[in-house]
Amino acid sequence: MRTRTHHSLLAAGLLAFPVAILAQDQTLLTETFSYAAGNLTAVSNGGWIAHSGAGSNPVQVNASAAAVLRGGSAEDVNWTLSPTPLTTGSLLASFTVDLSSGTLVASGVSTYFLHFKDGTTGFRARVFLGSADVADTDLFRLGIENDGSDGATTISYSANLDRTAPHQVTVAYDLSAGTSKLWINAPLTGPATVEDAVAAAPLGMVGVALRQGGSAATTGNYSGLQVDNLTVTYSPAVVPEPTTWALGVAGLGVIGWSVRRRIASR
Repeated sequence: MRTRTHHSLLAAGLLAFPVAILAQDQTLLTETFSYAAGNLTAVSNGGWIAHSGAGSNPVQVNASAAAVLRGGSAEDVNWTLSPTPLTTGSLLASFTVDLSSGTLVASGVSTYFLHFKDGTTGFRARVFLGSADVADTDLFRLGIENDGSDGATTISYSANLDRTAPHQVTVAYDLSAGTSKLWINAPLTGPATVEDAVAAAPLGMVGVALRQGGSAATTGNYSGLQVDNLTVTYSPAVVPEPTTWALGVAGLGVIGWSVRRRIASR
C-alpha cells in the first residue's frame, strides 16, 4: 500500500526547519516502483491508471525498479491521491530522473513528463525535459511551466545538466496562487532552481501523473527516461521563500540561546 496519511517531512534534509510548519504535512504517496518488470498499470495492481492512450506503448517498469518513459504518442498514467481534491496549501513531488540510458530530445525541443492533474484534463506544474542551450549530446535541461504544453515559450529552464548522472528533483505547486517552483539537486532550504511565477487558474488537484511525449511536432524523442523514488507530499502551508525559512531557523537559534543563558544564570 503506497498511500499514506501520516505526518512527514517535506523531503530529506529538512530536519532543521521549524517544527510548527511541518506539523500537519502529509505524505500522500511513496513510490519506489519495486514491481516485477512489465507494464506499470498491470504490475501496480491498479495503483497507476491510464488517462490517455491506454494500452498504447504503456509505461514500463524495468528490472532496476524505475518507471521508463518514451517519447512520441503513448500511454499516460496517474496515481490518484487521497484525500482530494486539494485546493489550498502546497503540493510537492520529489523524484529522481536518469537519462543516462535514454535518448535526448532534439535541439530546441521541449516536452513535459510529470505533472499534477485534476479529475479530468486540467494539468498543473508541468516538469519539462528540453535540449541543452549548447550543442552537446551529453547535456539536457529541466524546466517548469504552470499551464503550458510542448513547445511553450514561457518555460523556465535550468542550467545544463549532465545526462550521464541521475538528478534529484522537487516540484512544488502553490494550489491557491497557481504558481510552481523547481529545485534540482538542491535543498528546499535554498532558492528554487527555476520557477514560474505567472499564475495559472487554480484547480483542485487529485493526482500525480507520468506523461510520455505527445504527438506534436515539437515533442521529439526522449525514450529511456527513468523516473524513480517518487514521493508526493501535501502541506497546508505555502512553501515559504528561503528568507522565511532562514528567519524561522534563526528564531529557533535565538530561543535556544535564551534558554542556555537562563540555565547558566541559575
